[in-house]
Amino acid sequence: MKKNILLFFLLSIVGIGNIYAQKKTSQNSEIYQFSEPGYLLDGYMFNYTYQNGKSLHMEFNNGKARYRWLNGPRKGKGNQDITYRCRKIGNDLYLLNWNETGLKDYLTLVLNFKDSTVFSSIIVGYENNPNRPRRTTFEAGKINYLKIQK
Repeated sequence: MKKNILLFFLLSIVGIGNIYAQKKTSQNSEIYQFSEPGYLLDGYMFNYTYQNGKSLHMEFNNGKARYRWLNGPRKGKGNQDITYRCRKIGNDLYLLNWNETGLKDYLTLVLNFKDSTVFSSIIVGYENNPNRPRRTTFEAGKINYLKIQK
């Protein structure tokens, strides 16, 4: 009899704990309401430098991205009129991507304007081309200039 009472008591505690945990989870899920992808960076202009010393200048306007290499082996080169997608994933935290169809590159960036950091994951040359073999990059850098014109 004592075992049954103890078992009932333990199961009751676990059951109440599960109900509370489920309720708490559903309340927390309301916090994570992400924005729809769009052109949220229009009006932003910034420079960033990767840990290896390569640096870029980026601008976003009218749903298009533009970049130019400021330092490194591609200095002076860049691209423009690139359609981008962006989603706000936190306070001053953005996830964006674009496909440079002409170069066959696919880029994903995480921008943290609060901490002035950028993280990139890039598939370079996703189409097999002997002149430009496929490779990937996974880099981090520091945003060292930011201007917002909205």
